[in-house]
Amino acid sequence: MRLRSRPVPARDRARIQADLERLGVPKPLREALGQRLADLAADLPEDAYRAALAGVAAAHDVHRLGEESAQRTLRDYQEIQRLLGAFSGEMKKLDEALRVLAAYVQRMRSRAQAADRADTVH
Repeated sequence: MRLRSRPVPARDRARIQADLERLGVPKPLREALGQRLADLAADLPEDAYRAALAGVAAAHDVHRLGEESAQRTLRDYQEIQRLLGAFSGEMKKLDEALRVLAAYVQRMRSRAQAADRADTVH
């Protein structure tokens, strides 16, 4: 006795896009891959068809994770630039304050030396 297999739905572009949608592939990519996969999927057994879709979905996930990582890296880089810019500004303020303090100390040292000379009797 031969088991009847249930009929396989036609693998047209609309079905492929629906299957990709169920796997979480975004619309622009579904549309781009729909025709390419439609040409290949017609001759594939159902298991191979599902494996191909799973491969596309997995490749998309890897690409998406890479994109998200790149975006995080860019945000981190921009934050580091912002922090270094703020640090640079603070360092300039500190440098100016140290220059003023050094001038004040020099002036006080000059006055002290002048006072010492005035007190010296030869």
